[in-house]
Amino acid sequence: MKRIRKWTAVLMIICVCTAIGLSACSSAPSGPQSGGANEGAGQTATSAPQEQQPEGETGEKLSLSIVYMGYNDTQIEAANAKEGGAVSQDHYYMTNREKAEAAYPNIDFEWNDWGWAETLDQRQRAAISANNPPSNIVGESFIPAYANSGILQEVPASVLEGIDPSFVYYAADGKPYAVAFKTSIFMLFYNKELLRKAELDPEVPPKTWSEFQTMSEAITAAGNGEFWGGGIPSFPNNGGALRATPFFRQLGTDFGGNDTINLNDEKVQQALAYIRQMDKNFPAGLGNNNDEGPMWNAFEQPDEQDLAFVINGTWEEASAMRYGVDLGVAPLPVPDEDGKVGNCLVGTVYVGVPVGVSEEETNAFWDFYRNICLSEEQLQYWIEESYAVPLTSMLENDALYEGEDKAALRVAVETLRSGTVTGQAAFLKNDAQIWEIINQQVLARVTMTDDPIDQICAQAQAQIEPLLN
Repeated sequence: MKRIRKWTAVLMIICVCTAIGLSACSSAPSGPQSGGANEGAGQTATSAPQEQQPEGETGEKLSLSIVYMGYNDTQIEAANAKEGGAVSQDHYYMTNREKAEAAYPNIDFEWNDWGWAETLDQRQRAAISANNPPSNIVGESFIPAYANSGILQEVPASVLEGIDPSFVYYAADGKPYAVAFKTSIFMLFYNKELLRKAELDPEVPPKTWSEFQTMSEAITAAGNGEFWGGGIPSFPNNGGALRATPFFRQLGTDFGGNDTINLNDEKVQQALAYIRQMDKNFPAGLGNNNDEGPMWNAFEQPDEQDLAFVINGTWEEASAMRYGVDLGVAPLPVPDEDGKVGNCLVGTVYVGVPVGVSEEETNAFWDFYRNICLSEEQLQYWIEESYAVPLTSMLENDALYEGEDKAALRVAVETLRSGTVTGQAAFLKNDAQIWEIINQQVLARVTMTDDPIDQICAQAQAQIEPLLN
């Protein structure tokens, strides 16, 4: 039976300032001391002096409504009930909560599980619109829209000390509005055993688009309905758009961004044509399923493992090894002619504070986030899950990425050090609506219909252009 993997939403925890100096808490926190990237690393939250715990203006406990940065009771129970027990990412969220509640008994924490992706976006927007914002927000693809529409407060400079700029979202005004605690880039992962079954050398992965297509077609043919080569996902959501982006960038183009849409670009259409060709090496409906889970099950699960190639973030390395996949890892194949290396940040969880959150809550939240959630001790959990983390002290530490189980992560870290990779394109106006058109009426149609690609793109371009003004 297929086990659908769900990215559990988690919730956030907070450290706070002294009752005497709350308005200056970013410079004089009462919890683990803020400052450079190494300060506070390895400290536990119990080091915060209890007599300095912040209270509300009436002397009552300060209440903080946290999204995604610490597990609630139900999530803890589910994590511990997993086959094999909780994994590293579970421990990150559970220990965030544990440390916060031990260090700050005078704070009431509310741990909100608001889902992920579109569900999370809707819940957060609804709370903000109702003038009842949570103490923090999180997200990936919709964070640029939040920042550019004035939903977020600027991140204090003290929070960004020792943080690599690739983990910070700067809006069109040049100011920072969110900072991530993990990120990744896309890589090509493959099952060596399935390559052997197709009489291919498992130590020689494809390097070009044509090699990728030839190998995938050979595996699909050899599988004869029992296993498949795989292609480039075109999920009709941001999961598809994210995975298409590197192939556009390899041709020197993109979907667009800011006030431009590029669907009529010949290079965009060339990449879409390649995605259509590669979709034939998936079982019908797998590559464009709105639910991504079945694809990862087909690659990972011990009772399946019938998909040879997948394109995923570096976390796939740790996940596939956990399930015993005979794993190979390679950079993404590049176009045969005039191609270049191109990639996209993915799995980036940005954290910000909404406009409307009180200064007291804001200071308390950022102090906790910087000193516990972004501590070396906590971020080590994400390295174990093959994610890159934001502290420059860790990003530049080669010893953290040694070993065969860190092959993909080493590539990601080297790429991030170069500062050449950005996240998915963002539009200044109607960002969510534009991406819905791209996802549903471009990517989905490319692999679910035989409609001419130039026609698909022209129709979507015409719909999007008025939304940019």
